[in-house]
Amino acid sequence: MDDAKFLLLFALVGFTAFLSFRYRVIPFVALVLATCLFCLVLRVDLTWVARSFHNGFGQSLAAGGLTILAGILVSWIGAGTGALERLRAGLSPVSRRRLLWLLALPAGIGGTPLAALAVLQPVLALVEAGRTRAALGAAAIVNALQGALLPAPLPIAAMAVLQADWRLVLTFGAPLAIVQALFGLIITRRAPDLPATPLPVAPPGPGRAVIGYGLAILCLLAMIILNALGQIPSEPLGSGNTREQMIRLGLPLMLLVIGLGFALLPAGSGAIREALAGEGTVARAITASAGLLLAIGAAGGLQLVLHQDGFASLAVEAVAEGPAWLGLALPFLVALVSRVLQGSALTATITAAGVMIPLLGPMGLDDPEGRALVVLAVTGGAIGAPHIQDGSFWLACHQAGLRADQGLRWVTLTALLQALLGLLFLLVLQAMMR
Repeated sequence: MDDAKFLLLFALVGFTAFLSFRYRVIPFVALVLATCLFCLVLRVDLTWVARSFHNGFGQSLAAGGLTILAGILVSWIGAGTGALERLRAGLSPVSRRRLLWLLALPAGIGGTPLAALAVLQPVLALVEAGRTRAALGAAAIVNALQGALLPAPLPIAAMAVLQADWRLVLTFGAPLAIVQALFGLIITRRAPDLPATPLPVAPPGPGRAVIGYGLAILCLLAMIILNALGQIPSEPLGSGNTREQMIRLGLPLMLLVIGLGFALLPAGSGAIREALAGEGTVARAITASAGLLLAIGAAGGLQLVLHQDGFASLAVEAVAEGPAWLGLALPFLVALVSRVLQGSALTATITAAGVMIPLLGPMGLDDPEGRALVVLAVTGGAIGAPHIQDGSFWLACHQAGLRADQGLRWVTLTALLQALLGLLFLLVLQAMMR
């Protein structure tokens, strides 16, 4: 039965892609239908599935929905106040893409992949020509840094479980992140240049609106980074009241309120009244983002259904029983299988790191360097192959203007190739250290 569930998951991915490609079904409806198909094929109790889906839907929106909304609202306000058009006039198309990729570097070490992509939305709004490639490149950079560079949450979580030295993890992870990020940029240059839906842009506005827009972007970036630093379970930053304050600063509601404040207040009272009116900029932005938010919630609902079913844990245990001679490939595969089956990179990281603790000795990796390499092997597997039950997949697809079937090629496959390249990098590094 567990093998059947494993195959069924891939069937659900294909089913969702088919609905998107053949009938242009919106993601939310496709995910709900995929969840119902899971229930019908396995004859699972419908009330249990409905309860799990409901809980996952709410948790996903609570964790990521407001963050996404913060980025989208700042983008629309910048367009409405004229800040966006004035910035576009001062930056060449190439400079806009480079700015996006440059800011993807600090975004990549903050919060989660979904939060990182969300706060980059106002920068992505600057890009017109080549937006698909620019968005996919930013997603590839974020993916690389999330898996290899401190203080991103995945390496921190794996370090805490495996008790690895953060200095070694940073030393090994920094060049790994650079290699994976550059590789992702090279791959995504081959993506098609799809037309983007333009925002309703006002004529160039006053300088104060541009200042507010820039401050809103920098503030959102700083807040998700502080949230990531607050996840560190040790001194000097990650303990006591300091840690709690840093985590609170990165909460989705704080991002939404402070982002809106910085974007609106410098623009003046007229812009504030227009933005907050019943049919103003904020109302139009929320209406335009409803489909994306519903997709993020539905992805979380499907993720929780699959997670609570328990077949992913059994599959991970089976992979962990692989031969010790696989070395670093074993923690990589454990994390990758966990990510593919249940969707959450953080859960995959914690699961794989916990499984590997008793295996460090038999694999000959129970030393400081070995533990650091295992940390990066685990996180490398955890960033691989995001797909339909992952909110960051749908956000990356939305930003790049891709359907689900196109996203599986350009988002999922790119992440998988980055992960495999990372494993090869670690194997070479391990061989050089012997």
